[in-house]
Amino acid sequence: MDVVHAAYSLPARRGDATAWAVAQGRPELGDALLAAGCAHYHYVLDETMIGLGSDAIERVLAESGTTARQVDALCVFHTSPCATLPTPYALAGELRAACGLDRAWSFAIGQQHCVSAVHALRVLDALFARNRHWRRALLVGIDVILSEPLRAIGASALHSDAASATLLGRDGEGARVLAIETFNDPVQSLGIDADGRYIDNANYLWSLISVLRRVFKAGRASPDAIGSVLPHNVNRRAWSQALGALRISEDKLFDRNFARIGHAFGSDAAINIADSGVLAAQGRHLVFASGIGGTFGGFLLETGSCQ
Repeated sequence: MDVVHAAYSLPARRGDATAWAVAQGRPELGDALLAAGCAHYHYVLDETMIGLGSDAIERVLAESGTTARQVDALCVFHTSPCATLPTPYALAGELRAACGLDRAWSFAIGQQHCVSAVHALRVLDALFARNRHWRRALLVGIDVILSEPLRAIGASALHSDAASATLLGRDGEGARVLAIETFNDPVQSLGIDADGRYIDNANYLWSLISVLRRVFKAGRASPDAIGSVLPHNVNRRAWSQALGALRISEDKLFDRNFARIGHAFGSDAAINIADSGVLAAQGRHLVFASGIGGTFGGFLLETGSCQ
């Protein structure tokens, strides 16, 4: 299975992290967010989840020269349980209808927090192997914050409302997906406490590094051979520690979106793929995410003559 193209949609409104902290009555948080790399975030005002998702889908189809009729499957993932529609409606079904994806076999993946996208990628990889006639699939993520106190991820980042769409194909049509690995840490189960603050996990950094090592082992890749690292946009300082532990040069970290966009839930991967240009960069590239609740996941993208 290959990543052919990626696109995303952000709300027009862009906020300042320091101003957000002051508005929430937590001015001391502003400096901590800046130190972690977070300077801005995007937030919905008039936009809807269907509108954001449809825009991301239309962008990835137009930019890749793909028609809606060519899409065989649509998988929608989300981080928050609030990013769902009341029965009998379904986000996947509504997007399918709104974007004319009449042929697409549609379903949704959730409950894995910001790593839901990696789990969804693993499911689609298995479905591609089973359905040999499939040529194209869409992996779409949409998440918005419904309560401002929940926008902060401790002092590490701010959530940014966003939607993303990744077009998947087969047989060398894009960057090959390799070594998908996930891990759920049973130690961290608290997530968010009563005042909306993130419960820190002393094992977090070790778990992150351990899963990174599993990705390298599964992909038979050495860390020093990685062309670039596409992180989840949370806690720039922790990524410095992780890369140091793995002997990966920090100049390989694509970190521009920490400050520019913030943490767009499970869409960070697609956003960073789109903005980094790795689909046209020969070599192997690491994509990784973690989420509240002790969820971790990553994979390798292989492009160019490495295939």
